[in-house]
Amino acid sequence: MTQHDEVHLRNRQRMLAGVLLAGGGLFDGLAGVSDLYDDKYVVESQEGLRHLDLSGWSWAHEGTGALMLVGGLLLLFTARPWSVWLARVAAVVGIVLHLVTLPFEPFWALVVIGLAVAALRLLWLSRRRPARADAVSSPHRPAR
Repeated sequence: MTQHDEVHLRNRQRMLAGVLLAGGGLFDGLAGVSDLYDDKYVVESQEGLRHLDLSGWSWAHEGTGALMLVGGLLLLFTARPWSVWLARVAAVVGIVLHLVTLPFEPFWALVVIGLAVAALRLLWLSRRRPARADAVSSPHRPAR
């Protein structure tokens, strides 16, 4: 694989990571909006039924969704080193939040965790690798 092909592959991996992260952030934000207006959690205790207000977690989903969306879009359109770090931080924050809320929304949490982990893996694979000194060869002499 030539150096040009490697650069092209790294750029495509970063673009896919940005799309996955922005998509996860968009869907997380939409789920946070729907949970803001619909508290559907009820717990049965000895005193009777208790209605749980989870609007704080909904706002946390809104914030994390916005962070993931902005991180993914900046990664997709700029691909600057700071946007790669922002995307990594957004993915980790999204994973942690959804691991905490996994018992309440298992399917949704697994979907967003999967998207964030896939984006993190693509960002890990697309990091810059230093060129080896022995990989350079002249046109008349093969590399070792």
